[in-house]
Amino acid sequence: MTFAFTRLDLMSWLPRRQSLLPLAFIVVVGILLPVPGMAIVASAFVTSLMLSAPFLGDERDHLDTLYGVLPISRRAVVTGRALSIVLYGIIAMAVATVTTLVVAAARGTTVAPEVLGLGFAAAFAVVGVAVGVQLPVLFRVGYSRGRLMVYAPALLLAAGAWISQTFGLVDGDVIGAIPPALGLGVCVAVGVVGLVVGVAVAVRLYSTRELR
Repeated sequence: MTFAFTRLDLMSWLPRRQSLLPLAFIVVVGILLPVPGMAIVASAFVTSLMLSAPFLGDERDHLDTLYGVLPISRRAVVTGRALSIVLYGIIAMAVATVTTLVVAAARGTTVAPEVLGLGFAAAFAVVGVAVGVQLPVLFRVGYSRGRLMVYAPALLLAAGAWISQTFGLVDGDVIGAIPPALGLGVCVAVGVVGLVVGVAVAVRLYSTRELR
């Protein structure tokens, strides 16, 4: 049932212009800022901002009421939506990867596989944080009352970077000394924890929400 809901969910919001135009933004970033990995980072933030799009569709088309009468569990709805968001993120990262490689080829340069790997891991971490922060709120209160949460992950990451820089918690030398394998592992772990926690909390909150 989870995969069936994911398919239904993607069909309801992915083909829309509002969902496809942000993918063009990733291409623009990759062209205007041809720093290796920038397009991949942009894909993560695009996915974070698009996380609320299916919830907007729920309210606009009264799909919440439909979910309440369908023979499908609340857990399947939450898990299916999380999966659809992850799939959108994969599409966004695929667009970013192609853009990065094409721009590098046009400029006569190459992109190291390690850079791509760290970029993917960092993007996955951002998406995981976005799911962990936004999904419980949106499933509990819906889009209208929870739409401002779309900016929470970006603000959280920006605040963390500012605090680290201001108080000297992390500097360029420290970052450069981190083994790539360790950085990749930490990013993947953050992404997994964000996804698991976000889905678990969202299931708990959504199970007590009255759908009407």
